[in-house]
Amino acid sequence: MNPKSRRLFILVIAALISAIVFTQSHSHLESLYTSQPSLSSLGWKAQTKFAYATFLGGSTSKDDSQTDPEHLKDPYFISVRLLNYQIKHAEKTRTRLSNAPFLVLVLPSVPRSQLDVLKQEGATIVRVEALDLPDAFDKDFIKSSRFRDVLSKLRLWQLTAYDKILYLDADSYLLENLDGIFTDPILSTPQKTLPPNRTDNKKLGQSVQPPDTYLMAASADTYGDQTEWEQPGHINYLCACFMLITPSQELFNYYMNILTGPEAPQRAVYPEQDLLIYVHREEGQMPWRRISIKWSANDGDMVDELREQGGVKSLHVKGWEGGEGGNVAGEKWKAKWRELVGEMEGFYKGRGSLGKNFRDDGRIPVY
Repeated sequence: MNPKSRRLFILVIAALISAIVFTQSHSHLESLYTSQPSLSSLGWKAQTKFAYATFLGGSTSKDDSQTDPEHLKDPYFISVRLLNYQIKHAEKTRTRLSNAPFLVLVLPSVPRSQLDVLKQEGATIVRVEALDLPDAFDKDFIKSSRFRDVLSKLRLWQLTAYDKILYLDADSYLLENLDGIFTDPILSTPQKTLPPNRTDNKKLGQSVQPPDTYLMAASADTYGDQTEWEQPGHINYLCACFMLITPSQELFNYYMNILTGPEAPQRAVYPEQDLLIYVHREEGQMPWRRISIKWSANDGDMVDELREQGGVKSLHVKGWEGGEGGNVAGEKWKAKWRELVGEMEGFYKGRGSLGKNFRDDGRIPVY
């Protein structure tokens, strides 16, 4: 090989080595920024569609129409606005997933004024019809409580345009980004429906059977000091306040079949939650997976207690004054909620006008 050819050969080899080193270095850098497994490794197709969602029923504001004619002071409505702001716009908590909308399931009783604001601020409105309460439920209690509408949350399973939905109750707010839960290898992998056990044999003749696969991961329902509920052996109850699900018309039909049949939970007072607790009981065909409190806690004190373990990413607490029922925030986390609401208002005010650059994409079906 003459000198000229040798130099050319050396240059080619050097270029190849550089390309290999660059590729390996680039791959290493990508791994540093990719903390979650790939979708394909979890059995999800490349174009998997994710969505965040919540539910908004009729106004719960105690203000009459004269003091709040537009129904814009309702605390649940404000909290839904805050969730939308945090998921769609706030730098610290907004989703980094491409085309992952924030869906707000709304009943016909939701005031038009609230819908207009939510659309302007970038939420995707999903209009749904209410579901009838089964005769087995405690209708007298439910109809006079704030749980009168929540059975309609089951409409989530009809949104089959999406592969996975992370649902948060309206009385929640974020402390960190939640995107990682969609590809968490433990929580997000599809589950196989188990064969019926002996106690289920008598039900084999029912007209609607459960689907072959499903996904039901949820936080645990707690009250009081949540640290007690973290002790080994403590009973856990599925909480319909924070759920990672796969929509399925087949599973929706199964839920409806249970509600209208002899298996409907008797004297239930938490409509959708009592149904889901029954269908996804640990000894049943479709047991649920528990989502750790690092993703969602019902007790603000857990944020500080778990700080060394990575903290808590969201709180299911009522941050406003006068909150009723369980999971009412302490003063520290009420102040945090007010701070975030103020941040949200400042963000929209800074844009010059609400919703100037946002719109409802109109692709969500109406049920």
